[in-house]
Amino acid sequence: MPVKKTFYGGINTLNILIYTSLITPGCLERRANKEYISYAGQRKILMLCKSLASLGHTVDVCSTSYAKTLDRPFTENLFEKVRVIHAPTFGLFGRTSFFKRTIGTAFNVYWLVRHSRQYQLVIFYNYHIEFSVPSLLAKKLLGLKIIMDYEDGLFYDKGYQSSLYRYLEKTVYRESEGFILVNKGLTGRIRQFGQENKPSVVINGFLDSELLQANWDHKDGTGRKIAFSGNFNRSGGFQELLEYVDNLPEDFSLHITGRADPQEEAILRDHIKEQPNVFFYGYLDTDEFEALLKDMDIFILLNNPDSEFNSTNFPSKLFNYLSRNRFVLSTYNPILEPYYSLSNLIILHNFPGDLRRLGELLKDRSQEPGQLLSLHLGIVGSLKQFLEKILN
Repeated sequence: MPVKKTFYGGINTLNILIYTSLITPGCLERRANKEYISYAGQRKILMLCKSLASLGHTVDVCSTSYAKTLDRPFTENLFEKVRVIHAPTFGLFGRTSFFKRTIGTAFNVYWLVRHSRQYQLVIFYNYHIEFSVPSLLAKKLLGLKIIMDYEDGLFYDKGYQSSLYRYLEKTVYRESEGFILVNKGLTGRIRQFGQENKPSVVINGFLDSELLQANWDHKDGTGRKIAFSGNFNRSGGFQELLEYVDNLPEDFSLHITGRADPQEEAILRDHIKEQPNVFFYGYLDTDEFEALLKDMDIFILLNNPDSEFNSTNFPSKLFNYLSRNRFVLSTYNPILEPYYSLSNLIILHNFPGDLRRLGELLKDRSQEPGQLLSLHLGIVGSLKQFLEKILN
């Protein structure tokens, strides 16, 4: 299929179809069930689309949103050159997820066949059947180039779908023209399946240049408000969160949002009951969460260097926090080393001792939005170079 003749920034511009799950405010208005994909994960997908659009491409996101009350597809224009098509389906949970994946697959195939002359490239998230099967059909039946955007380590799955995952992984590695990887460790999977000669790019996440510009002049507030948000458990750094609570300097306040198992939530509440400067809000919806973020000066990334997460994933919320030109606190984690030179990232090497002297560590630090803008341009540049290899 011929590529559009327009030319932008050195590469031919394309109509791109992305298969993924993307829940937007417009989708939530039509849902009976709560948002279930992480806020950071949503923003990562949005920023991929925005980055592709900044390179001149037009992007359609075919999203399996699994809304209980959604009885027909509807589309939203998210940015210039970017729209999302929400699949009609319904919300099921647990093992019945297989059926909603089947329904999502059927809709994605339907959309592809109906609009087969519209697209030149397909990007699909992971190798769930609703994303990978339509993409494989796009290549085999329509001759489109396909790219896998991969994270989350589905090959670790030991459940009833594990055999299907193994087969799909082998197949999509063989058929994909290239790979967008969230973690350098995933390059080992490419080598394992003999596909190391194909183009690949490791992109841990995307910054939001517009959000960065809006926060260009943000300075550390006098209140020194610190926030942690996310699902916290023992494998994800829960003990570290308790250390933050127990060792927080009196002139800082800590604001915690997210979900946990009842036992761990009870432990957290017990730790903060004597701490007047620590607050736990539980789960917040998107609007409440956004309001909290705007009022914070510093954000926490929790780490467990021994977690399998470090080989197949990346804390994409780092890029959301940096896009707001805020300080980010983290303990040592090797996957963060490429960003250690950023002025906005503060590594507490001696933890929790460094936390007790946080005011002193911040004394000579300043946010550097120009440094972050350079990081953003570098990431988009890497994406551009990767696509040039795919298209040539």
